[in-house]
Amino acid sequence: MLKDIVETIRNKNTRWEGLVQLKELSEPIDIKLFKYYCDDSFWLIRWAVIEKVGDLKLIECLDKLFEKLSDSDSHVKKNAKKAIIKCTKEDITPVIKQLTCTHYQRVGFCRALIAKEVDNHIDAIEKAILCESWIIANQLLQIVFIEKKEKIEKIEKLLLKAVKIKTVQKHAIMMLALINSKKAIPYFLIQYNQGALKKHIIKAVELMDPAIVYPGLISCLEYEAVKKNVKEILIKIGRPCVPFIIQSIHKAVYTDDLLYCLKKTTITVPVYNLLEKKILKFPDLEEKVDLQNFKPK
Repeated sequence: MLKDIVETIRNKNTRWEGLVQLKELSEPIDIKLFKYYCDDSFWLIRWAVIEKVGDLKLIECLDKLFEKLSDSDSHVKKNAKKAIIKCTKEDITPVIKQLTCTHYQRVGFCRALIAKEVDNHIDAIEKAILCESWIIANQLLQIVFIEKKEKIEKIEKLLLKAVKIKTVQKHAIMMLALINSKKAIPYFLIQYNQGALKKHIIKAVELMDPAIVYPGLISCLEYEAVKKNVKEILIKIGRPCVPFIIQSIHKAVYTDDLLYCLKKTTITVPVYNLLEKKILKFPDLEEKVDLQNFKPK
């Protein structure tokens, strides 16, 4: 049936009749024949057959449709895009798989389609971020972050899962820092045990709003499992976190650990004055803090 219709289209005297016949075709469907005519030498036949593939949602032809994104004819390429959208309306996974392709036009189209369909296919996208190769997962994470960064609660939940996945954890850490996620701080402290992530986490902490991240880190000193990591991070960051150390140093649960950190940092005159005022306000600190040891040199 398809072969006869195609030949009718090929004949310029019966072309329109053939196009109508193809439009009305419903069965029988020969997948191999549809794929074959997607590569026909006549652009109009390629164009018409590809459109029909989309109408019939022949997902078995998707590989051929992706190839046709590089067709020599612009009309054929346009129909290939439309057909792919129709064929992947229910399942965007085939589009996600194409992100490993080396052809920039194909990848560009797939990224744009995924970005447009994030809300409709978020479950499939999230699954791919957590399970697919690093090439696919990192691209998807970037797409979701760009599309959803204004909706912090939605993106934060996904990023907190991604921070545990080796293929995407570095990007997830920085993205959590960019949205100033307070919930991410305990995750950073746990992941800090991985030597390869230490510098990355320090950079992420430095990127965050100081008023969010440093009080958040200090509050984690209550937990023995991450106390060592908190102190190491505060010491490495140094001067930017000192005002926040002094701000909390009067709280008995933090005093000893924060004093330890303070002794490892450079004390400037303004910082010394701040510490002096703190002790005047909380006289009990005088027993533990010898100001002579903190005088700027």
